[in-house]
Amino acid sequence: MKSKRTTKILAFSSFIGILVFAFILIGVVQKQCDTGIPAAFYLLLPGIVLLSLLNLLQIMKMTAEKITAADYLQKSVAEVDDAAYQADSNKKDAQDEQDNQHLDPDVYENKLIPQSGKKQDLSKFAESLLSNIAKEFDIVQGLFYVRKPQSDEFTIAGKFAYFGEQEPEDFQLGHALTGQTAKNQKVLRLSKIPENYVTILSGLGSSSPNSLLFAPVVHEEKTIGMIELAAFKNFDRNTENLFNALSQRLGKKLSELL
Repeated sequence: MKSKRTTKILAFSSFIGILVFAFILIGVVQKQCDTGIPAAFYLLLPGIVLLSLLNLLQIMKMTAEKITAADYLQKSVAEVDDAAYQADSNKKDAQDEQDNQHLDPDVYENKLIPQSGKKQDLSKFAESLLSNIAKEFDIVQGLFYVRKPQSDEFTIAGKFAYFGEQEPEDFQLGHALTGQTAKNQKVLRLSKIPENYVTILSGLGSSSPNSLLFAPVVHEEKTIGMIELAAFKNFDRNTENLFNALSQRLGKKLSELL
C-alpha cells in the first residue's frame, strides 16, 4: 500500500515537472526566435504533454486498489463477524454485571425465613418458607425435607404447589441428586432437567420446569434439612450464592423446631 502511494506521488510530480518545463521551453524558444515560434513546435509540445498525461493515468490505473468479488465477500463476512463478536462481548459484559449484583443475605434472611416469637409448627414453618421463596424467586414448585433423628434418612416436611397421588419419597444421605447435595453441603443448580423428573400441573395443563435448585440446610456441620425448588426460568449464580450464605442461618432456625 505504501509503495503504491509513493509511485502515484512520483508520477504526479513528474507530470507537473513536464508542464513547468514545457512553459519554460516556450519562453526560451520565443526569445531566441525573432520570427516567432515554429508551427511544428506547437504540435510537438502538446504531444509531449499529452503523452505525459496518458502515462500518469496509466500509472494511476495500475496502482489503483482492486477489490474482487471474493475480496468484497471476505470483507463483508469479516464485518459481520466483528459485529457478532461485539454483540457477544456486550452480552457477556451484561451477564458479568448481573453476576456482580450481590444479593444481601441479611435482607433475604428477614424476607424468607418465617419469624415468630413462639415455637412454630414444623409443617407451617416449611410451607411458609417455601411460599416466601416463591414470592421472591418465582418458583413453581418447592419441597422441604428434614432429617430424621439419629438417622441418615430425610422425609418431607412441607410442600409448595406440589401435586401427586403419593407423598414425595424419603431419601438417604448421598443417594440421588437430593441426597448427594445434602452430603456435599453445597447448593446445586441444574438447567438440564432429566425428562419427567418434575411435572408442574396447572389449569392450563402440565409442563416441565427449566431449572432446579437443591439447597442444603446445615447446622453444626450437619445437614438437617433440604430444599428442592423448581422454576421455569433459570436460577442464576446470585441465587446459588444466596442460598449457600443462608444455609447456616436456616439450619439454626430449623434446629429450634426439631
